[in-house]
Amino acid sequence: MRSLLFTISLTAFIVMVGMGVIAPLLPIFAEELGASGVWIGVIFSAYSFSRLIFLPVIGRISDFYGRRKIILLGLFLYSTVTLLYAFATTPEQLSAVRLMHGATSAMVIPVAMAAVAELSPDGREGYFIGTFNRALFLGMASGPVIGGVIADIAGLRLTFFTISVIGFVTLFLVYLTFPETSIRRKSRKRFNGSIRLWTAFLYRFLNSMGRGSILSFLPIYLGLIGYSASIIGGLISLNLFVSALIQPASGKLSDRIGVTLPVTASTLLGALILFSIPRIQDIFSLTVMSLLLGITSAVSLPAVGAIVAVEGKQGGMGQLMGTLSASKSLGRIIGPLVSGTIFDLFGGGIDGIKVAFTVASAIAVFSAIIFWMGMRVFRHSEALRYEEHEDFG
Repeated sequence: MRSLLFTISLTAFIVMVGMGVIAPLLPIFAEELGASGVWIGVIFSAYSFSRLIFLPVIGRISDFYGRRKIILLGLFLYSTVTLLYAFATTPEQLSAVRLMHGATSAMVIPVAMAAVAELSPDGREGYFIGTFNRALFLGMASGPVIGGVIADIAGLRLTFFTISVIGFVTLFLVYLTFPETSIRRKSRKRFNGSIRLWTAFLYRFLNSMGRGSILSFLPIYLGLIGYSASIIGGLISLNLFVSALIQPASGKLSDRIGVTLPVTASTLLGALILFSIPRIQDIFSLTVMSLLLGITSAVSLPAVGAIVAVEGKQGGMGQLMGTLSASKSLGRIIGPLVSGTIFDLFGGGIDGIKVAFTVASAIAVFSAIIFWMGMRVFRHSEALRYEEHEDFG
């Protein structure tokens, strides 16, 4: 079981490295192709938009036809589409490649997560999801560094070729080591939409909406107060690395004490950090804030994933994990748009960023309240159901 968990996590790591390599190089490449600011926005949004559309659909398909087939097909298409970046010559072509890339990534990450959730023993869902998430975050954190080195040595287009080759090597590894998961009859059921599930989806959307704002405006803020690109990149990578390293441990914590306290407390702390970041400027305090923000993310994510994993064992795991990922994608689409609008309305600059981060902080508080209330309602309904069962017995 551990070897299969390692193989699945390695697959996710490689895919996320590819995403991490491409994302910071994309604006540079798009500008070389003559893209305007609007086109650069379209190019970035195309990826999340296609993921949003395809994630639940692909997850549902994997429930019927098995995880292995979908992951192998997804890796093949993902690696092939990565090659197409090198042949794009116009912003329109680059946007089309991004649409395809988002769709192919939807065939790998949520399906792999569904496979991990099905592997997880009862009561250890948080640990297994946390271990899988560690691979995701390590891939995201490593990608920009790897991409920068390859691009400096070989150029942008050869970077895309390199990531494609790595993808095909991973495809071969998965083909040799990843057995097909059993397709049980109950896995063909549609989920019934319990209170706990919808709470997890709504929380993931709101949380991603707030944190998506930071990804857009934290680099701008750090640049405005005089920090170099290397320091900006270091702070963002630090956030991802610390989140990656402690996710398995935080998953164990939620397995042991339940999900409500870890998610609610870490989200409220994250809201306070979001509010504080644009009001401090010294590098030591910013480093501490980045570390703490990574920790709060690491505490909440495995717990929310564990909720979906437990529910998915009753049927429709792929569809559920796809919907969870789609909730994140929707938040990452809407969050930057809301923050950007607020930033413009309040005159831009540091003042605009302060208001944008304050709104992101408020969204985080709201998501914590929603989660706490949803879990409370769920526990109450379960208690009533148990009492009715006892009375009937």
